[in-house]
Amino acid sequence: MLATLTATLMMPLMSTIDLPTAVWQVAPPAVAEFNGQPIELKKTKDRAALLVHGLVLRVIQPSKAGHPELHEWQLAKSPMAQALAADFDVFSFSYAQTTSCDLVASSPGMRDQVEKLRKAGYKEIVLIGHSAGGLIVRQFVERFPKSGVTKVLEICAPNTGTELATIGIGLPKPQVPFIKSLAPGLRQVAATEPVAIDESIEFCAVVCKVPGLAHDTLVNIESQWPRELQKQGIPAVLIGINHFDAMKSPFSVAAIHELARERLVRWTPEQVEKARTIIFGRDADAAAIRDPKAKDRPFLRNIGKRLLDRYNP
Repeated sequence: MLATLTATLMMPLMSTIDLPTAVWQVAPPAVAEFNGQPIELKKTKDRAALLVHGLVLRVIQPSKAGHPELHEWQLAKSPMAQALAADFDVFSFSYAQTTSCDLVASSPGMRDQVEKLRKAGYKEIVLIGHSAGGLIVRQFVERFPKSGVTKVLEICAPNTGTELATIGIGLPKPQVPFIKSLAPGLRQVAATEPVAIDESIEFCAVVCKVPGLAHDTLVNIESQWPRELQKQGIPAVLIGINHFDAMKSPFSVAAIHELARERLVRWTPEQVEKARTIIFGRDADAAAIRDPKAKDRPFLRNIGKRLLDRYNP
């Protein structure tokens, strides 16, 4: 079993696949790009942000998993795109979810798009990934440190996996390889031989959690800021919000926008240890960035607790 998992992890480094991908420039709006076709890029700023989504279950229409499609938070009218547009030209990247998550970062579509942004003359290229998208943008800079990417923000990323990916019932068949690649077994194999993130690349792990719980309803906080990132001095920001609202709520969008705009520095071991005591401690909820006007959502909290408890006896 371990050999199979290791071989799966090595596949992106040995070869690439013809994975369907698409890119939209959402601020200012421009023509979409499908599988390497030219894009009518409109450069209006010196900084570019590339948004990368995570999983969307295609239970009703499984065939849609094979076609790139933007998530709601990536659209031009979304709070995220509109906030970032003040400082960045904003691009949204989508991909078919029919193969292992580990293959996306090495796909020609993603590599070509980042290269086009570099050739367009952007002084800063920021990758922003949510959930599995956070894992993808991390893998991209680990594998291609000289690509021109200057900063990475991963939000709610399952770096060491999520137990919910081990569910074997009711999954859309085309998406099974993608979902299973997010399971702890595979992700923990990857963590045994981590690739250092080039120190010239700014990086931040945005850790989200539901008040009173140690997860965001889908991903545990330890997975969002794992030991291998802590050892590299990768800073973390704690936001009190659930997995589904992290990229849409005005206050979390404002926090992500600030992280994208401002300079980030690596932490010293002492700073990491201090942050660990806060993020993984009893006072995490009090320390988290949270919308003071937000109403408690007991339904999400209770459902998340039951799901996580089920797979963490």
